[in-house]
Amino acid sequence: MKKTNPTPSAYASWDAAQTLSAPWIEATQLGSFVTLDAGDTIAREGERHDYFYLLRSGFVHSTIHRSNGSEFLLEIFGPGAIFGEGPAFADSPRPTTTRVVAPAVLSRYRPADVAQQFSALPELATSLIRLLGFKNHMIVAKLAGVASAAPKERIIDLLLRVARLPSAQASKPLTVDLTHEQIGAMTALSRVTVTRTLNLLAGHGLIETRARQVSIPDAPALRRFRDTSS
Repeated sequence: MKKTNPTPSAYASWDAAQTLSAPWIEATQLGSFVTLDAGDTIAREGERHDYFYLLRSGFVHSTIHRSNGSEFLLEIFGPGAIFGEGPAFADSPRPTTTRVVAPAVLSRYRPADVAQQFSALPELATSLIRLLGFKNHMIVAKLAGVASAAPKERIIDLLLRVARLPSAQASKPLTVDLTHEQIGAMTALSRVTVTRTLNLLAGHGLIETRARQVSIPDAPALRRFRDTSS
């Protein structure tokens, strides 16, 4: 039986931004470039922050705190994602904590500076409006979900997603150059859970693990495994 009204995945905003961020990617004259390391915090939940960002390379995730103090993985961002624009333009506290989970290069924008360019580059404003509309819908639907996806599903989704990037597609089989710690940070799972899940997948012959790397010899088979066991 097919699921109805599924909870949006942690990649939903990234997917949306990839279809809308082309004007921002091309406008290299705007904002400033920032390079951050894994573990760096971009913004903390509840704090005010003057900037929003375009992620040019690397990975970032955002989390919120549940009432019991645990973290809930809300979103994962990869190259092409735009984030932080809502609170930055509204000058409101950040609803999430955003951290770098793999070395990242970002464009950083101050709303007041960017707004001055909207008359000359209206496509920038149009893309932000469309993206904000999608995110509002996505976040409400996501928070209405009972829980995050199961650990196995989260990890497989991440491996398949990163393996689609151009840098990964240059090699066959597909490779994912992430450590267990990075996979755990991106999926809000412990390293022990990541290692256990990767060993399970390797035992089924779906992946091969090496130091700081996961190889996927047959991506369709891994996808079928996810779909039939979720």
